[in-house]
Amino acid sequence: MNKYSLFTAVTAATATISSLAVPVSAASNHSFTDVGRQYEDAISFLYELDVINGTSATRFGTNQTLTRGDAAVVLANMLMLDTENAPDAGFKDLNVRVKGSVNALAKVGIISGVTKTEFKPGETLSRGAMAKLLVKTYELEKYAKQTPFTDVGGVFKPYIEALYGTGVTSGKTHSSYGTNLNITRGEFANLLYKTFFFVVGKETFYIPWVANVQVISATQTKVNLTEAVPKEYPKEYIAEDVMVWLQFNVQYSNGIVVEFDPASYSLTADRKALVINHTNLSLAGKKGTMIIKDLKAKTKASFDFTAVKTSSSKNVDSSFAYTDGLPGTQATK
Repeated sequence: MNKYSLFTAVTAATATISSLAVPVSAASNHSFTDVGRQYEDAISFLYELDVINGTSATRFGTNQTLTRGDAAVVLANMLMLDTENAPDAGFKDLNVRVKGSVNALAKVGIISGVTKTEFKPGETLSRGAMAKLLVKTYELEKYAKQTPFTDVGGVFKPYIEALYGTGVTSGKTHSSYGTNLNITRGEFANLLYKTFFFVVGKETFYIPWVANVQVISATQTKVNLTEAVPKEYPKEYIAEDVMVWLQFNVQYSNGIVVEFDPASYSLTADRKALVINHTNLSLAGKKGTMIIKDLKAKTKASFDFTAVKTSSSKNVDSSFAYTDGLPGTQATK
């Protein structure tokens, strides 16, 4: 998984967490009766993000083994990958439920098949294979350190060493990792949860804050940012990354509020503004306010395309009190 993909995965999930106000130690928000205390935080958290589901309405299947297909679905959900439009990876044994997830993960280089044409989604996932998935997903190779485990070797050794180096896992016992043992659904949830928060705690991510908004025309608006997007993030991708953090609304003069997604968007050459095209929501002949919300505040820009075109903006918080001067920041998660 390349740097852009990792950035997108973590920032998208973090943005979702922020919008849901989900704490690291989330209260139980599911109806599963088979989730013990040691799994509660992880399962409740991942369930809130719509990353995981149970085996039934009342059972998570905590102690059941995890299949390769189910692991693919969970990871694709966690990374918020486009499972509908991913190119076919060539595996002939995928059912409809897992196919999109497997194809999407194969596209970004996280998974491979047992053969060129077989993925074997129904086979159980070993703890060694699980380590490989998590390390490749979150690019943890640099944390590798020697382990005390006597059952670590072969293709999974570097991945187990990397996962051990992060402190995410300490093995089944002091001297055994359990490389060839099947991983349970509860164990996988715990390890994914711990790995995600390890990465969030280690990495520094750019979060866009809106400085002001300019309604340029009935079909185009410019969102100026307080701080330029870092140059290490590829321009061809970053416009979409900025979009993850923002919400777009129009309030018309009659009081009606419409939430919308821009038809297209692009980053300016100086990387300090996002230009959105809303041809799907033309403001022609209308009057009102464009409202762009980042994680801290709402920024409003008036428009009037009934006769005279005007444009102004100020930062306001959720109560619509003015909060000018919100600083740009590098957020450490």
